[in-house]
Amino acid sequence: MLVRAVNVFGNKRTKLYLIEREIAIRTDIFYKTDDLSKSIRLTKEQLMNTGLFVTVDVTMDTILTNEVDVNIQVRERWYLFPVPYFKLVDRNINVWINDYKASLDRTEIGIKILHNNLTGRNDKMNLSLVGGYSQQIVANYYQPFIDKKLTQGLGFGFTMSRTREVNYATDSNRQQFYAMPEFARTSMKAELVYSYRKGSQMRSYLKASYTVEDMDSAIIALNPKMFGDGRTRAEFVDIFANYQYLNVDYIPYPLRGWMVDFYALQRFSKSIPMTQVGGKMQATWRFAKKTYMNFQSSFAFTLSGKEQPYYNSRMLGYRSLYMQGLEYYVADGNWAGMIRSTLRREILSFTLKNLIRSKSHSEIPFRIFLKGYGNLGYAHNLDPGNNFLNNQLLKTAGFGVDIMMVYDMVLKLEYSYNQFGERGFFIHTATDF
Repeated sequence: MLVRAVNVFGNKRTKLYLIEREIAIRTDIFYKTDDLSKSIRLTKEQLMNTGLFVTVDVTMDTILTNEVDVNIQVRERWYLFPVPYFKLVDRNINVWINDYKASLDRTEIGIKILHNNLTGRNDKMNLSLVGGYSQQIVANYYQPFIDKKLTQGLGFGFTMSRTREVNYATDSNRQQFYAMPEFARTSMKAELVYSYRKGSQMRSYLKASYTVEDMDSAIIALNPKMFGDGRTRAEFVDIFANYQYLNVDYIPYPLRGWMVDFYALQRFSKSIPMTQVGGKMQATWRFAKKTYMNFQSSFAFTLSGKEQPYYNSRMLGYRSLYMQGLEYYVADGNWAGMIRSTLRREILSFTLKNLIRSKSHSEIPFRIFLKGYGNLGYAHNLDPGNNFLNNQLLKTAGFGVDIMMVYDMVLKLEYSYNQFGERGFFIHTATDF
């Protein structure tokens, strides 16, 4: 079958050549039926994974018996978000509700201006002014394509923040905080990032940043190991290299394919030097009709044979390196790893009419999955003290419901168990990758 033309419709802001970069179908080429179907599927997935569109529809018009035109209809997202900012200062919503009774005193409020397609080239701008329990000023910009070949990108950012409360230690695998009437911690960070993206699935980043952290002497008196040797200030330069390969249908919630994300970090500092490698991996495939099997793993390894300053010791329980059922705990140390298996089944799919009139967002889609999962994890600490989770195999399991919504939003409602006889209901909103 000969593809005579590939036509794109619906892009008002996004540059046409940016869309064409993600199209896996070529004109004036004969395709077998199965090969054309695969190229159409890949085109839809790659366009959705740009994060620029609400929907992508790919159809064919038969011109002659063996000639077709491929039509791609996209619906662009809202790109500009001048929105009020509300964020918890705690590590996750479960800690905020359970330990602090959902106190609004432990929140940050402000204004954030986001633009996720400023010039139509998928470039991102973030300006934030935040007050409340903590204060923060953020300005950053990232342009993924600065060259004619659309392979190289460049970005920069600047952040200033100060907080009244500091996590100064870990006791029985629980974060210990100390609050002061004035600000206990101030920090400043400037960064520059270079990216290289060959094709649509491989992405590489090299980031350099300079950070200054100042702690009140009262915090250092509680834990002289914060920066090591009782220091109240840490200055450091981080060189961060990152490699990603994203071969999935939909990055925020994959139901087909696999992806990896590996990094290496070198921290240059007199007080808190560190070399660390880590990463995460995920694979998903259809197990039966509307039923999917998912495997995930994450790890981090600090290349040092000695105990790290507390500032460098965060491992299990942070970012994607967390275990369901241990949301209230953390495990610091020199290295940690986690694996998770999840069986999902789609039980409902529907759309609701948008009460706000919008040509591009007339309907809001929902997909609901029932799931069961199990986790294994381990965090090694040279001097664990009374932190009982360290240096042993950790096991958790549970079941729950995932709700997929528009704009990459995933709401996770989970009921989890752990090996210590604890169980409870937990809420997550972040993606796993």
